[in-house]
Amino acid sequence: MSNKSKVREWGHSLRRMPWDDHEFQTDTEKLISSTIEEWYLAKHRETSSEEITLINNLDIPACPYCGSESFIRKGYYGDGIQRYQCKLCEQKFSPLTNTIFDSRKIPFSEWIEYLIHLFEFHSITTSARDNRNARSTGKYWLIKVFSVLKDAQSDVTLRGTVYIDEMYFSRYPRDLILKAGKKLRGISRNKICVAVGCDTHGNILIKVERVSKPSNKSTWEAYGSHIKENSHLIHDDEHSHGILVDKLHLTESVYPTSETKQLKDEENPMDPINDLHSLIRTFMREHGGFSRDDIQDWMNLIWFILTPPRNRYEKVRKFMDLALSAPQKVRYREVMYKKVSDNH
Repeated sequence: MSNKSKVREWGHSLRRMPWDDHEFQTDTEKLISSTIEEWYLAKHRETSSEEITLINNLDIPACPYCGSESFIRKGYYGDGIQRYQCKLCEQKFSPLTNTIFDSRKIPFSEWIEYLIHLFEFHSITTSARDNRNARSTGKYWLIKVFSVLKDAQSDVTLRGTVYIDEMYFSRYPRDLILKAGKKLRGISRNKICVAVGCDTHGNILIKVERVSKPSNKSTWEAYGSHIKENSHLIHDDEHSHGILVDKLHLTESVYPTSETKQLKDEENPMDPINDLHSLIRTFMREHGGFSRDDIQDWMNLIWFILTPPRNRYEKVRKFMDLALSAPQKVRYREVMYKKVSDNH
């Protein structure tokens, strides 16, 4: 079966018209059908020669199955991708084996468009609609993105003048704790605390504390390894911030919320961190139904979007390079069926 025939088969349900089974179709129906077909094929092109060249030029350090560095070229797959075979375990593999693109059925061109939409704060639903993909495909790809960015913030270090402040997300409606049939008020167990930090060098940090109210322990775990000693800390006088000042020998400037909440942005010394909070909330509003179990994954994604490079095409290139070099195999059945079972 040709690549174009496979594309037609995979995307058939997305292009099925109400009149497909009719013996006779009107001219209007035929026009609509042909137009949708044309749109779909334009969005789902065959694998390009540039993609094949990129994949075949990838560095293969070792067998993805056993780690042996002894392997040989073993011809090509039907789409022109180089095949290898390990001399030790005798497994055959391609340059994409054990990456998020393993067993791909859709060319990279769609991934590029998907990533551009994602990095521009589009929702998964609108992106899937524009790409002529099933919404489940968008969700599956998002899980793959999460897997690539899992440890993205591990090396973040805030230094110099550092701003920190916490923000909160409500738990999913079905998980809310009620008292006399009413939601708990204020910072309660129905809130998830997210530690947010930035500095004057452009570094940012977004870490979930997994608590409703910050404590010395949760604050230290979130920020402790990410702030350079002897930096200057600007914060809102949250009591638990004191552990950072003490342990990291920080100087500090304290601006309680009660004193800054009425100030204009340009007058508010906490404005840099407030801007970051606003951007995070703007992004998450596009994904209002997100699973709270995945909230750190979402924060990693936002961190990646808000950090350099600023150019969207350079950012896509950076992500693709990370994905192609990272052993992050994600199987549809394993992750999507788990999502379904977790939601029931």
